[in-house]
Amino acid sequence: MAKSKAKQTKTFLKKNLLEGQIKNRHKAREFKRKVQARQVKRNKGRDDPNQKGKHVEEEEEDENAPPAAKDEDSEDEVDLDDVLEGKGLGSDEEVDGNDDDEAVLSDDDLSGLDSDPDTEGSVSLEQHAAELKALADKDPEFYKYLQENDAELLDFAGENGGDSDEDEDDVEVDSDEEMEDLKDKQSKKGKGKDLKTRSTPVLTLEMLRGWQKSILEVRSISALRKLLLAFRSAASSGAETEQEGSELYEIRSAEVFNKVIVTTLKYTPVVLTHVVPFKEKDGKYKLSTNSKEFRTAIRLIRSYFVSLQSLLDSVASDSGIPAMAAQESAKLVPWVVSDRKVARGWLKLLLSVYESAADDVRVAAFVALRKLAIASDHSLRESVLKGVYSSLLASFKSTSAYSLPSLNLMKNSASTLFVLPGKQSAELSYQLAFTYIRMLAILLRKGVKESSKESFKSVYNWQFVHAVDFWSLVLSEASDQEREVEQGESPLKQLLYPLIQVVVGAIRLVPTARYFPLRFHLVRSLLRVVQRTGTYIPISTYMFEVLDSPDLNRRAKPSTLKPLDWEYFIRCPASYLKTRVYAEGLAEEAVYVLTEYYSTLSLSIGFPELVLPAIVSLKRHGKKSGNQKLTGMIKSLVEKLEGNSKWIEERREKIEFTPSKRDKVDRFLKGDNIESTPLGAHLKLMNRVREQKRLTLEKAARGDGEDL
Repeated sequence: MAKSKAKQTKTFLKKNLLEGQIKNRHKAREFKRKVQARQVKRNKGRDDPNQKGKHVEEEEEDENAPPAAKDEDSEDEVDLDDVLEGKGLGSDEEVDGNDDDEAVLSDDDLSGLDSDPDTEGSVSLEQHAAELKALADKDPEFYKYLQENDAELLDFAGENGGDSDEDEDDVEVDSDEEMEDLKDKQSKKGKGKDLKTRSTPVLTLEMLRGWQKSILEVRSISALRKLLLAFRSAASSGAETEQEGSELYEIRSAEVFNKVIVTTLKYTPVVLTHVVPFKEKDGKYKLSTNSKEFRTAIRLIRSYFVSLQSLLDSVASDSGIPAMAAQESAKLVPWVVSDRKVARGWLKLLLSVYESAADDVRVAAFVALRKLAIASDHSLRESVLKGVYSSLLASFKSTSAYSLPSLNLMKNSASTLFVLPGKQSAELSYQLAFTYIRMLAILLRKGVKESSKESFKSVYNWQFVHAVDFWSLVLSEASDQEREVEQGESPLKQLLYPLIQVVVGAIRLVPTARYFPLRFHLVRSLLRVVQRTGTYIPISTYMFEVLDSPDLNRRAKPSTLKPLDWEYFIRCPASYLKTRVYAEGLAEEAVYVLTEYYSTLSLSIGFPELVLPAIVSLKRHGKKSGNQKLTGMIKSLVEKLEGNSKWIEERREKIEFTPSKRDKVDRFLKGDNIESTPLGAHLKLMNRVREQKRLTLEKAARGDGEDL
């Protein structure tokens, strides 16, 4: 054995592998040291005192303590936001979207990025015309912009012939001289007297036009560098705290300011496409990341996003610049996904815009987020999904007539990110959805156990209601019947039952008349699941409890209050309790939800048997109710249910298969429209009346301008 080991050692030394092994060990040790240092820095940099305290306690806790005890303690200490976001459940901090260390981009003076003979050179008119034609095919929006705003740049061949080259050279020489002055200026930052004697060059439209021409004709990196430095000056000019030496150019007019911003946003992807070309397939991008050109492109992109962050911090969301910035920066995805730090910095920027901007800006930011999620790997996609959900929770804290349309837009758009096609995307969505739905269940369990006012508030709030509605959107889309036929069953379908149990538990938590508005919100989330997935949920039970409420059967107080709009309330105001307005609103909403629920089942072959208990119960409510309006609505609903039952029975008489033939049972009246049924036609009429009433109530709510 000793001889064998000695022989192996000699062979190892002969192959000169020792030096490589030592280097690898040093690299591994250095990497481990950096990871530990980053972990210490991250724990020290936590701003949230609850979260910070939690991590400290976990590190100092005795290792021999039972795991169950740790879980219980951590569950009690986190606040509502932390629980809903799933913090403290063993999530991988390496891929956490809130990692500030990796999301902060450092500025770059872009030195050493002058003309490169490998990427720039003289181009004939024919070649340039061919490139412009290809540009029109690849990016028709940018080509249209050139035609509308800089048409003379496209007509270079017909005017001034060779003089244009001389003019361009003059501009380049002037710019180079200016850049040398700027370098001298920056090298003497510590000398106040020397800085005062030098003046910052003024940026003009002629200089911008020269850079534009260089970019279009030769894809000049030098021209793009100067453009980005001018962009940095424009971005820092509106900042509240201006850094020393940040203004490399002086911008004296609004026209030049707008021109440099638009030019930078539009022209940067043109140069990068030429310098580092890429191939696209199914939203994924492939390019060379080991070249000098790619390193140059990353430096340019980092400077671009640092300036863009400063710009968005100083402009209004309705100025049009944030929407254009989000839209144009999305064209940089092929290069951004190849650099983790740049990608995280851009993700943080997009999330801040998505959370707090106007609707048009929010849509542009979402399109960029979706493109980033599709093109990225598993780790970055997880950061995108976590970041978007965290932004949603921050926006869910309050709901009013003004904010509700934006919240619905955010929920509908964000839900599509969790149902992206692909096996890996589905598995990732399942993991995150499982975690976040479990957080809702933890809050509910805490409310049931403690039965205190504070624990009830952790469930009965807008964040919880909107979170439930969001996950019903995600699971309904993923488990949609038509989608399953095309793509197969999604792993998210397994989470339908846990979500339904959470919703049912929340409905039962405080079953009082004051929280009936919240019940309607939760029931509508369940109703969406029934409509999209075909899952049977006994929703009618929770509406019959509303009809059994004493508020509907006792003599109500007369009131001149306006009717409540249920979309903007989760708790009945004290002034509405025991009033006729509230009682009539409850009756109308409960009957409408029952009509909508049974309309969803109106094409089922078993509809007559399904509605028989409901018909008996409704007739009983109609007899004992002293509310004439409620009695009339119940009578009308019973008539439609019986009419739809007869309609189904007439069609069942024509079939020739037994209930054991499951496939044929599922295809019964499959091609028919719900509106063709008696109950569906009745629902269509009710929707028309409710829409007119809703517009009236919405105008009244906007007039109040209150946060409900």
